[in-house]
Amino acid sequence: MTCKLRTLLLALPATAALAADPPPSRLDTLTVTASRIPVPVRESGSSITIITAEDIAARKVFTVADLLRSVPGLDVVQNGGLGRTTSVFLRGANSQHTLVLIDGIEVNDPASPGAGFDFAHLTVDNIERIEILRGPQSTLYGGDAIGGVIQIFTKQGRGQPRFGFNAEGGSYGTWKLGGNASGGYDRLGYSIAASQLHSDGFSAADSRLGNHEDDGYKNTTVSARADWQALDNLSLDAVVRFHHSEADLDNCGGPGCDDPNYRQDSDQVFARTQGTLDLFDHLWRQQLRLSYSRTERHTRDRPDPADTFVDNSAFRGEKFKLDWQNTVTPTDWDTLVFGVTSETEWMNADTLPTHSATINGYYGENRVKWLERFVTSAGVRFDDHEHAGDKVTWRVTQAVLIPETGTKLRGSYGKGFKAPSLYQLFAPAGAFGPVGNRDLEPERSRGWEVGVDQSFWDERILFGATWFHNQFSNLIDFQFGTGYVNVASARSAGLETYAEIRPLDFLTLRGTYTYTNTEDDQEQQLLRRPRHKGSFDADLTLTEAAHFHVNVLTVGSRRFSAFSIKRKLPGYVVVNLAGDYRINRWLTLYGRIDNAFDQEYEEVPGYGTSRVAGYGGFRLTF
Repeated sequence: MTCKLRTLLLALPATAALAADPPPSRLDTLTVTASRIPVPVRESGSSITIITAEDIAARKVFTVADLLRSVPGLDVVQNGGLGRTTSVFLRGANSQHTLVLIDGIEVNDPASPGAGFDFAHLTVDNIERIEILRGPQSTLYGGDAIGGVIQIFTKQGRGQPRFGFNAEGGSYGTWKLGGNASGGYDRLGYSIAASQLHSDGFSAADSRLGNHEDDGYKNTTVSARADWQALDNLSLDAVVRFHHSEADLDNCGGPGCDDPNYRQDSDQVFARTQGTLDLFDHLWRQQLRLSYSRTERHTRDRPDPADTFVDNSAFRGEKFKLDWQNTVTPTDWDTLVFGVTSETEWMNADTLPTHSATINGYYGENRVKWLERFVTSAGVRFDDHEHAGDKVTWRVTQAVLIPETGTKLRGSYGKGFKAPSLYQLFAPAGAFGPVGNRDLEPERSRGWEVGVDQSFWDERILFGATWFHNQFSNLIDFQFGTGYVNVASARSAGLETYAEIRPLDFLTLRGTYTYTNTEDDQEQQLLRRPRHKGSFDADLTLTEAAHFHVNVLTVGSRRFSAFSIKRKLPGYVVVNLAGDYRINRWLTLYGRIDNAFDQEYEEVPGYGTSRVAGYGGFRLTF
């Protein structure tokens, strides 16, 4: 079941499962990202979508990026096939304006030009759910979240030991092997997963433009988590995730861009340890977490008969963060969350000295539920950035619950800021002139949204709509001959809608449509952002053992610009199919077809996309 579109899910319980008697645990979907503590989505005034483990299993895809394509208000752009640069644009914001977390670990790369996150290598292994929070979120999450937050949660082990093994293969010489183990004993829980993905791939530079050299990809992922209830009021946990990838690249997108010697190796390590202490009969909860992230990229390009360019560059971005969060609940209708963060990030490269930045933050949010119908939150944050100075941000949300009609009204307003990245500040001058600029000012944003969610027919019919508006100012842009400068401003406004219908216990239909109008300071549509985007999903349980899923993605036209060349890419529609059949309690067969009708399309001008492709495999669990 894809993207359940529990987008802001209602003042009522979450959608029932396909079974006639859904388990109680599904009646109150919780979100952690919206308020940094678990709260029912139906009581949140924020705009949020939750992708569950069931959704991930139904789609059968390799990467998180492919799951995000159907999320309302979010656009995914990939420069070629597996392992190529993959960016997300949330409500028209720049890709580096979205903060990405894995179990609370900030994984944005401090050594990338905009300190964003590349989704190219993030596989779905060991992931329990994904939460996508839209709009400025600097109040709770600091300077990298002026467009929104995407948080990935890994699986927690519990109960009897379970083991699994899966193997699959298919088009483009692709295969994947994986295994996992999870369980719990007394006060200890554990989960671990590992996988190896290999693909011969297709040309990153579009083969329809005369490029025929396949660009392969390899990915090794290991994810582990342990949870220990040391005392009745003290728990400890540790999380680690590792990716190693090898990707063949091309020089550019377009005719004559094949390069057989161009390659990038990447290593990513994300780790966190956390202690949670409950005091005074759960009146005061303290969480102390230390997290670390490191992304290393090594690019090599040797000369060949068609290309004399040589590249042997290496970048490493690291971040340590200490976060002390306090949750005080004096009554069952009032919750106060406040805390202190201190983080230091580094950028290392073989072409420039090591640079760093230290940021200290102080945040607080009060959440009040009154008369069982109104939920109000208000928060403020103060950040002290070593290079960008002091900044104050704030945010308020409101939810109004009307259970008699199955209605929820909601709205929010907030401000955010993003400090210049280390690369934007300190990158040395290049062949085209200056690059880094130590006088850059932080980027700023403010945004509001209003929405409604409605249910009918015992929650078998759900629909909702959100109107949003974001204003970005002081944006950092690169200009040849000048380098990075604060010159740009932009705005985005639009409408996000969703609908979910469960006419039969074994059939669920979902659809989304997003209209996003973006403009820069020259009143031109922002690059790579479509005005129109929609998706349709159907989940069908054919028998107790067989499940079938259909995903249809439609994306409207987009503007692109490279140097002096400007293009408008036409829209496209892609249909993806997936299904599985359980042979017995241990063995399940599954498969999927990507681009089932062999649609020819481009996400980036001159870069290739998959033609019709099929994959199949089996899963053993015991």
